[in-house]
Amino acid sequence: MAIPEQPEGVQSSTVQSAYLDNAATSYPKPPGVVAAIRDCLDQSLTVARSTHRAPFRADDVLRRCRARLSSFFGGIAAEEIIYTFSATDSLNLAINGLVPDGSHVLVSPLEHHSVMRPLHHMRREGRVQFDALPADSQGYVDLDSIRSMLRPETRCIIINWVSNVSGVMQPAAEIGRIASELGIDFLLDASQAGGSHPIDVQQLGCTAMSMPGHKSMMSIPGTGILYLRRDREIEPWRIGGTGHRSELLFQPEERPHRYESGTPNVAGIVGLDAAMDWFEQTGIENICAHNKSVISRLWDGLSAIDGIRLIGPSPQHPRGSVISFTVDGTDPIAFSEVLSSHFGISTRPGLHCAPSAHRHYGTLESGGTVRLSVGYFTSEAEVDYCLSSIAEALAGFAASSA
Repeated sequence: MAIPEQPEGVQSSTVQSAYLDNAATSYPKPPGVVAAIRDCLDQSLTVARSTHRAPFRADDVLRRCRARLSSFFGGIAAEEIIYTFSATDSLNLAINGLVPDGSHVLVSPLEHHSVMRPLHHMRREGRVQFDALPADSQGYVDLDSIRSMLRPETRCIIINWVSNVSGVMQPAAEIGRIASELGIDFLLDASQAGGSHPIDVQQLGCTAMSMPGHKSMMSIPGTGILYLRRDREIEPWRIGGTGHRSELLFQPEERPHRYESGTPNVAGIVGLDAAMDWFEQTGIENICAHNKSVISRLWDGLSAIDGIRLIGPSPQHPRGSVISFTVDGTDPIAFSEVLSSHFGISTRPGLHCAPSAHRHYGTLESGGTVRLSVGYFTSEAEVDYCLSSIAEALAGFAASSA
């Protein structure tokens, strides 16, 4: 399938704004996703805990989407896909289930708060211990250290596959192989990889994998996905009504009901199902290739601007669709605000809920970085406009401080 010269939905006319905050949430959404969600809301679809007609249609969509997601992630069993409300929700479920009291955990130095805050709370309560694996200056973890830092009580390794700060992409399949050899669980945070890179969880060798539905998976906030290998049952994080086995006073044991208490975000899952149509039509390989082309253009352009320091690996190395940079002598939030107010460019400044990553890259004390993140609907024209705007903004800051 050939890559279109201009992805559908992106205008090639003169650009006067640019959305480069896809790592926060993807925009725009494919037209079919928006239409499906609107139709869902118009019909008041909910799950089949009522007797009127609409809930049964919604249940059909939930089942179909679950099956399609299982195929999208490598042909796994549908029961291994669990709907959650966010990547944070998925990670809390997985961490509280895979990390028993008295255990030790290995993490990368680039983890998001969705991993580190649960672990810090558990450590403060005296329940677990954890250590960060060493990594090189670009952020790639030292694989040999996994074995050398292993303890008898080590039960899990947690890795952010693609950093939401630098875009560095860890060798997840190799880490999964090591974890399997050591007999420990492997939890993969795929928040910045799901929907932008091909995924086969069996090749990755992970016990569990989490992601949101609203980033590159192209649905809306309030949706999350957790892959949990079917031979690895854990305690549910959320307990309550499931619309299934309501005569029981305790949580049902069957998947997926065991892990899906509460009314699901039907509109969000309808959006995910519609996104599956878009992925099938567009092709994940084409999406990945387009993102790589655009991120390379952005990286090369930023590299040519004096006063910009790029964080993380170049596009010649494994990476995702995120670029962070600092500006000499300029606060990242102030610089991002100028890009927004003067040029209509959406970026994300600061610490990105990942102070550990900023500590690793030496940007914590200076307030973080300016983050740019592309998606399939990011055009070359937007990238070029962003580059010229950054150069102009830099000149303006330099003139004001002269």
